[in-house]
Amino acid sequence: MALFDSINQLNTERRRTNRRRFLLGGIGAILSYFGYRWYYFRARAIANRVTKFLTPNHEFYAVSIDEGFRPNVKQDEWRLEIVGQNSFTLSYDELLKLPSANVHKTFICVGNEPGGPAMGNAVWTATPLAPILEKALGAMPRANLRVVFHALDGFYSSVPLELAMNSLSWIAYHMNGEPLPVKHGLPARVLLPGIYGMKQPRWLNKIEITKTPWFKGYWETRGYCDECKIKMTARLDSARQQKDSTWLVTGVALCGTETVGTVEVSFDNGETWQAATITSEKLPDAWVTWQINWKPETKGEYVLSARVADTTGKRQIERNSTSFPSGSTGLHRTTVTV
Repeated sequence: MALFDSINQLNTERRRTNRRRFLLGGIGAILSYFGYRWYYFRARAIANRVTKFLTPNHEFYAVSIDEGFRPNVKQDEWRLEIVGQNSFTLSYDELLKLPSANVHKTFICVGNEPGGPAMGNAVWTATPLAPILEKALGAMPRANLRVVFHALDGFYSSVPLELAMNSLSWIAYHMNGEPLPVKHGLPARVLLPGIYGMKQPRWLNKIEITKTPWFKGYWETRGYCDECKIKMTARLDSARQQKDSTWLVTGVALCGTETVGTVEVSFDNGETWQAATITSEKLPDAWVTWQINWKPETKGEYVLSARVADTTGKRQIERNSTSFPSGSTGLHRTTVTV
């Protein structure tokens, strides 16, 4: 009996130890999670970037599946293959001869945190995508079709035909008045409205119309969103003291395909809000620049926040969420020491 009593006592101690380990492990996981969220969304010192409506090409962010990739193709040898009922190809010269327009469009990375630097706005010289797709479609039934974009680096993504046929969908070949820089898609890239950059390949070499409605792209097969609509966001860029003791606060704001309506700034960590002045054109699928004059009452550290609403009155999501799998939400919060 003594032996069995000893075994039972040992098993009881083991169960107690396992329960303690489980509880401690759970508490540790919870603390780690909330610690990560605090770190990710904490107010940080303002970056004091120069706010610009157009982002210079050399400052424009770029994210690739292979950061070292450079296309080994010359413009006069490049061909864009369009696959549908009526398949055809376009050379670079033929692409440039198609009807074109200068288009303002903002790109934002799905992994960009509130206030992050992975955003950029440029004016793109581009040709509408819809007429190219119309030629390839022929008599294909339009229901449940997707358009797949393939790139020279092996990247690919797809969107519903309706989005690809949108009047704000383009194939671009110039950026801010220059031929596309190599890292931004030379010879051509696709521009699609209201969705994150992960859905819009650079170094375009093939456009395919598919009857597979569930076709998933490169990032989607890795767990990222398929629809991937841009979440509205406002960013604080700078706070600079002026000669009259006021401070000029500037930033940018984006509402995806909707046009920006209003931008508001808080100087007391979200307790009260003041309307900022929009200082650029208001265009769909492009950010605006904004500014506001601020006169602090006392010296010290202030927590500034910014938020945006579109022209319908819908405001950005203020609840914090991380970027995976469909883009981050939450207010950009910064600190300014007066």
